[in-house]
Amino acid sequence: MRRFTAVLIAAFAIVGTAVAGFSAAGVVGGKSTTHALAETTVNIDAREFSFTLSQSSAPAGIIHFVVHNVGTQEHDFAMAGQGTPTIEPGASATLTITLNPGSYNYACTIGEHATFGMQGTFTVTGTAVTTTTVITTNGTTITTTATTTPTTTTPPATNVAVSEKEFKILLPSVKKKVAFFVKVKGKRVKKFKTVLVTKPVKAGPIHFVIKNIGKISHNFVIAGQQSLVISAGKTGTLDVTLTKGKYKYLCSITGHAALGMKGTLTAA
Repeated sequence: MRRFTAVLIAAFAIVGTAVAGFSAAGVVGGKSTTHALAETTVNIDAREFSFTLSQSSAPAGIIHFVVHNVGTQEHDFAMAGQGTPTIEPGASATLTITLNPGSYNYACTIGEHATFGMQGTFTVTGTAVTTTTVITTNGTTITTTATTTPTTTTPPATNVAVSEKEFKILLPSVKKKVAFFVKVKGKRVKKFKTVLVTKPVKAGPIHFVIKNIGKISHNFVIAGQQSLVISAGKTGTLDVTLTKGKYKYLCSITGHAALGMKGTLTAA
């Protein structure tokens, strides 16, 4: 009986050693990746005719632009194709945007306020991607952190000429035949006509060269980016990367898009 018990205990010891060995060699649990999204508040004083920002840059992520109108006239604040409502003197408004690394133009879009000085450029800085891996082995937690910076190869930009005037935005166009229907003696007859449509661009980096051929100031907004406000007779630029799809463009100066300064550009 004693001999049997000793053999049984030895057998359990062998099995226990095997299980312990497996636990030490294997991984119990899994991996978790964390990446914190930065959140920043930028206070802005708007007055005739300038913006004073509490900081001129912020890390990529969520940015709250809190705009205080400390002037005596109405102002607003527009960036990345978005903007606050009109802000009365003494009032405030907040514009919250999630921004990737890059340079973003901002402006007051009321009248000629931007050309008088109410515009500028805000920088969003890139942060390295930090991956935290948690591995649990035999009840012990090991945390490792690796920091990497993504690298990409940027193809050459496509130049696109843009002309702006009251109240049109003119991009390179091509002729296209479109169908329409008319009634002839009570019957529906299909006919064709030739129209000008905006010429598609190749998807990728686009360098817009914007010339204001009108008599008042304009800007150009597309894909969440906007140019500086351009005075009459002047030229500006805007660099945007477009993936395949359709993009609305417009002039965001108050009222100009409603008067016709808008359209759609296709990236193919």
